[in-house]
Amino acid sequence: MHDRSEQEIRSRLAASGESATTIAAAVRRLRHFRYLDDRRFALGVAEQAMRRGYGSEYVRAQLEHKGVAEPVIQQALHARFDNEAELARQALARHFPEEPREAAERAKAARFLLRRGFPEVVVFAILDEAC
Repeated sequence: MHDRSEQEIRSRLAASGESATTIAAAVRRLRHFRYLDDRRFALGVAEQAMRRGYGSEYVRAQLEHKGVAEPVIQQALHARFDNEAELARQALARHFPEEPREAAERAKAARFLLRRGFPEVVVFAILDEAC
């Protein structure tokens, strides 16, 4: 079993036909026993994404989709992506063993990093270093 966001729990319980009162009580109980914690959930999503070579924009989209509040998302991104340029360099090096020099290779590398959820400013800064 893995962590879920509060919104995911609420949605699942609502989909199974539970009343609003039952849902609120269940969420309260889960929080009380620390089974439900959006901050921990957000940090876990960010950590897993980092290990898999994804950037902060990917994590933001995932957390927004799961219903995590913006301040919690910001905290997770700040805690895990303080050196996102280095993470992007590592992802690029794993996928492109040789540094892309030609325009077509650089465009391909940029598309790769952007699809992985790295911000444009980071992607273009890294590719400008490669020249």
